[in-house]
Amino acid sequence: MRSKYKWILSILCLFFFQVGFAQQKTLTGTVVEDGLSLPGVTVIIEGTQEGTQTDLNGKYSISVKPGQTLIFSFIGMKDVKYKVGAASFYNVHMVAAGEELEEVVVMAYGQTKAKNEITGNVVAVKGEVISQTPVASVDQALQGRVAGLQIASTSGSPGAVQNIRIRGRNSMSANNEPLYVVDGMPIITDNLSGAVDSDGVATGTSLSALSGINSDDIESMTVLKDAAATAAYGARGGNGVILITTKKGKRGEPSYSLKTSVGFQNFARKGPKFLSGEQKKELWLEANINSFGKEEGFNKDNVWDWYVGDYGNDGLVQWVNNGSVNNDWRKAVKNQDALVTSVSLGVNGGDEKGTYYASLGHDKYEGAVIGSDFRKVTGSFNMTRNLNKKLDITIGANVSNIKQNGIMEGGAYFSNPNLTGMFMSPWAPIYAEDGSYNLDTPAGLHNSLYTSKHNSIVNDITRVISNNAIGYKILDDLKFESSIGLDYTLSNYSQYYNPIHGDGKAYKGSASQDEKRIFNYVWQNSLNYRFYLGDSHRFNVKGVMEYQKNKFNRLQGRGEVLPPGMEGLGTAAANFTTFADYYDWSQLSYLGMLNYDYQNRYLLDVTFRREGSSRFSKDERWGNFFAVGGAWNISSEAFMDSAHAISLLRLRGSYGTTGNSTINPNMYMQLLEPGTYNNESAIIAYQYGGPLGWEKQEKFDTGVEFGFFNNRLTGSFTYFQSKSKDLLYQRPLSMTSGYEAQWMNIGDMTNRGIEVELNYDLFRGDDFNWSIGGNVGTVKNKVTNMPVINGETVKVLGSYNAIEEGKAYGTWYLREYAGVDAQTGNAQWYKADGTKTTNYNEAEVRYQNTSALPKVTGGVNTHVDYKGFYMDALFSFAAGYSVYDGWASYTNTVNSRSLYTYNGTTELMDRWQHPGDITDVPRVSTGGNANYTSPSTRWLYDGDHIRLRQLTFGYNLKKEAVKFIGVDGVNLAVSAMNPFTWVKDKRLKWDPEVDATGFVEMATPPLKSVIFTLNVKF
Repeated sequence: MRSKYKWILSILCLFFFQVGFAQQKTLTGTVVEDGLSLPGVTVIIEGTQEGTQTDLNGKYSISVKPGQTLIFSFIGMKDVKYKVGAASFYNVHMVAAGEELEEVVVMAYGQTKAKNEITGNVVAVKGEVISQTPVASVDQALQGRVAGLQIASTSGSPGAVQNIRIRGRNSMSANNEPLYVVDGMPIITDNLSGAVDSDGVATGTSLSALSGINSDDIESMTVLKDAAATAAYGARGGNGVILITTKKGKRGEPSYSLKTSVGFQNFARKGPKFLSGEQKKELWLEANINSFGKEEGFNKDNVWDWYVGDYGNDGLVQWVNNGSVNNDWRKAVKNQDALVTSVSLGVNGGDEKGTYYASLGHDKYEGAVIGSDFRKVTGSFNMTRNLNKKLDITIGANVSNIKQNGIMEGGAYFSNPNLTGMFMSPWAPIYAEDGSYNLDTPAGLHNSLYTSKHNSIVNDITRVISNNAIGYKILDDLKFESSIGLDYTLSNYSQYYNPIHGDGKAYKGSASQDEKRIFNYVWQNSLNYRFYLGDSHRFNVKGVMEYQKNKFNRLQGRGEVLPPGMEGLGTAAANFTTFADYYDWSQLSYLGMLNYDYQNRYLLDVTFRREGSSRFSKDERWGNFFAVGGAWNISSEAFMDSAHAISLLRLRGSYGTTGNSTINPNMYMQLLEPGTYNNESAIIAYQYGGPLGWEKQEKFDTGVEFGFFNNRLTGSFTYFQSKSKDLLYQRPLSMTSGYEAQWMNIGDMTNRGIEVELNYDLFRGDDFNWSIGGNVGTVKNKVTNMPVINGETVKVLGSYNAIEEGKAYGTWYLREYAGVDAQTGNAQWYKADGTKTTNYNEAEVRYQNTSALPKVTGGVNTHVDYKGFYMDALFSFAAGYSVYDGWASYTNTVNSRSLYTYNGTTELMDRWQHPGDITDVPRVSTGGNANYTSPSTRWLYDGDHIRLRQLTFGYNLKKEAVKFIGVDGVNLAVSAMNPFTWVKDKRLKWDPEVDATGFVEMATPPLKSVIFTLNVKF
């Protein structure tokens, strides 16, 4: 019996030994990406410290037990999990982490959602798209990529401010720019240049507050358009919101990236041609024949003899006597092939407790016009750290220094090189006989080649944007977070005018200095709670208290009479003036957000914000804003399981209120200012105040999103409507009141339109891919209500445009040009009865049913790649708007102003000469047809255009090649920005992208460039 038990015990021991041996086994395999092996991949048994790494051939071997889970991880790749089964080998295919995050969008107040979880109207642009767009200011990279977003150029000078409109114009007198939020912090985006007058209007090259951000530091830019997306920002979200999310680190060993580029830039369009010396001579002599020939008995054959005898040794005679050399001032003031350079170095990494990202960048842009350039140095650092299981911190900082050499542009400044190139007579020599600059220039104009070298206009800006937060996990699903964002700008503006020539001559030299300190901080405290009811109902509740404070300090000084060689304000000897300015404003807000999700089929978002602003009078400063958004993911329903062709189908809609508070502080107050009276100090009434409150907007948005054939075809269709009420308006007052204007809440305005987005993958394959996409947005703007005063509805009628109930804001309001009388050569306009008249004052002023705001905007893009080679192209377009050439009264007159004093365009060569001639240009004379260039449709142009915004060719070196040279990746690319522009109106020679006012400005036009780029990752 004992022997029997021994045998049974031996068999059981052998069985358990064999089972234990069977559980412990060796698993082998290969890890690859796109068919290429990946060395250095970490392989860890989940929940343990046991693991290994793949060898140089991507192979691994590890001892495991069935039921354990392996985690495969590699920098920049999506983690792969594998539950061990009976198999003894397992090959892993890894994909880039970006593919996992492709559909995740950053929303208001740090929320991140998948696209099918969003109820609002948002568009996300990836950081790689931004970094591959070589522009001085990152906002320019959005043009053509977002439906309903339009960018108007104030100047092509590097770093200049751009006007951005999202879904049209929402306000009359308040700011129409969107709110910018960097890593959760609303930042100040005013023009940082010191070249402004006392009212803040630019008098020279502007400087964008966004130009200090390095495009290589951006992870994504998200455009929020409807109430569901923007109501969280209350009164600051009425014009839309642009969220800028900067890069954070990723867990793993340090990973480095180096990007360097070089290129050149020029005017995107050549602009109108200006008269040569001979052409101008021909026209001026003809003008004299038409004015005096019959009376004094001379004609074309002997006009020169008469002219020399009558005019003597004037500018034309001197030019002829000196050899009739053509002086091309337009060409002389250009900086042909202006150099562009950029270099950026970044590093990121981390461990299980946190991550880090740091970068350095340097950009240099030469201006396409002499005297202007732009240089910036940037540094950024972002760190996240889990101090323990409950406590975490985030520290981030972006530091930049910008030095911009600007020019006097945007107006009739005689040292403005753009003005010199257009106004200066080709009879005036650029250089004197001894080779020095000619300082004896006509008509009071300055030789800007001299002034650009001997004057200086410099903006030196240092800015720090810092975002810091501490979070405490009270429960697994309940977290408290406190964050503070700091935005500090130190601006130094210096201006020097030399005593020899130009603006400083009358003062024996002048110098000015302008110091501005802008400190903006935002303190946020929030509670975020996520919970489930059952397995199907998911809730996310967020409560926020936010306080924002802004302080602005400015100190300015000016002096005259400077000794030779001295340029600083401290060396001035006489006529000192000083100016100081200070203001502050603050906002306090309480925000609640509720997100509800039922089985990812039905979604509901509710937002409520109560906000108070010191900008408004005491009884009007608090406002309530809300939004409700919903979505139905139809493709997630069970009845759609058989619809295999439909990958995505969802309906969404939202309604809510936002507002606008972006006006200068203290506009509701009655203000005094210091002055003088009878050589004594005095206090003078300055501003007529009054009750002033929020500008309110009601926004409605509904749309459908779809995807077919495994999302091969994707798109969306949206209808929106925005109603603005109690518009902030600076109403002009009668001069007898003693005040120029008063800020009031008057008038209503609407914007409505549709937006369509489509993307289609024409080919998908391992070696060849081709996709095409596009977007289009329409907007119809209308002023729906104006106040009634003395029984009449208020109309604001200007010389060029008007504001009237029932019309679009700023509709062009002009006399209609009727061409030239074929018998007399005089200009004509239409009267009210439709007949023509040569009397300008008899003509009817008519609404032209067009404004400076495009009714249609959009873009088309395509991408092609083949075995590492790729091509990207982006077109943008705008239609349904008009631009006006207000400078025609200097460059297109048919009398002495353009033909003698200044210079004119070659359009003047098409002037009327004989009875029966059909032309738009009247007869030339020394003083006739003065009203030809007065406000009329003759100088109003159709702005419709299509622009090839960007064309890029590139090559990604194969992994075998980069592995051989010891790096992780190499990319070579060449990009052309704005290489081609098609304009519908053939009369329009200027660039159609003008600023938001619709007027052609005396500023540097948009530029085109060619940029060569090298990217290395290691």
